[in-house]
Amino acid sequence: MKKYILPVIGLALLTGCGKVSDSNVDDKPINIVSGTVEASSRENDTYESEAASDSKKSSHTTTKLAGEKVSGTTTDKTKKSNVQPATRANGGSDGVVHGTTRAVPVAPRNNNTNPTTAEPTQEQTQAPSFDTKNCDSISLSFDEKTPNKIGISREYSDGKVREYQHLSVDTTYIQEQLEKDPSKKITDFFKKVDLDGDTLPDLCIYEKEDGLNMVCRYYRYDPETGVYSSWNELNALKYEVSVDANNGMLEVCFKRDDKIEYETKSYEWNAQKQLVLRSFVHQYTNDENVVLIEYIDYDENGIESSRRVEDSSGQRIEPSDPDTPHEEE
Repeated sequence: MKKYILPVIGLALLTGCGKVSDSNVDDKPINIVSGTVEASSRENDTYESEAASDSKKSSHTTTKLAGEKVSGTTTDKTKKSNVQPATRANGGSDGVVHGTTRAVPVAPRNNNTNPTTAEPTQEQTQAPSFDTKNCDSISLSFDEKTPNKIGISREYSDGKVREYQHLSVDTTYIQEQLEKDPSKKITDFFKKVDLDGDTLPDLCIYEKEDGLNMVCRYYRYDPETGVYSSWNELNALKYEVSVDANNGMLEVCFKRDDKIEYETKSYEWNAQKQLVLRSFVHQYTNDENVVLIEYIDYDENGIESSRRVEDSSGQRIEPSDPDTPHEEE
């Protein structure tokens, strides 16, 4: 009997000191289903995450020691989520469902039956304009409410006629003539004629009469802007200007009351767009009551190049004739 006592005591001592352990016990993860926890050899925390929008917080579930039921669940949410959880689980041999949960976002319902997303475009409306090279519709008007003003109108791209410019003109003469003769119109007191060779009509407006001559106000048409501007070169000529059909020069004729004496000056635009005097013709009567005509020619720079005097029959008179007048330069 004694021979068995010592081994038993030794075995008891070894067992009490913890040298003997159960090697078949494994650490297993805790699987949570409906708040029940499987047995394990250590304490574990399990977190269940719920996917939500950026403004939503995560939901956490904490378990106590293995083998115990979940004592409670704490959830912090700022507002309801439209995310529905989906569960993926596997069945075990012990009859308990093992698995994890994850959040599956729900796709929003599209109630739009029209798949077209392009927005309709709006047609851009442009302001009415006019063709500056087409002057057929240009007209002048006179309004008694705006004295000394001549209105310029023309047709625009939308088919409407608009007044787009006013010219400052002495309209006293025009008003007087319209009062004297109601049959007259404003068109009787102006001319549209090309005076600079660009084929576009410039403007001559009558201001008053000077004996047998008409004093005029000139405006040049600008083909770039379509407006009229005061024309200093022609206004300096004072009287009505016409175009010589033979040579295209601008002519200004001043007639005396005797209807015999007159002066005609011809001008030309040079390469620098300057108005240059090219010829001067003066018809007059000498002391012997003989009608003579003096001719003076000028070069392209306006310098006198020749001079001669003839009688009414074309007979040349020598320059030594003391009765031959000369233009004062």
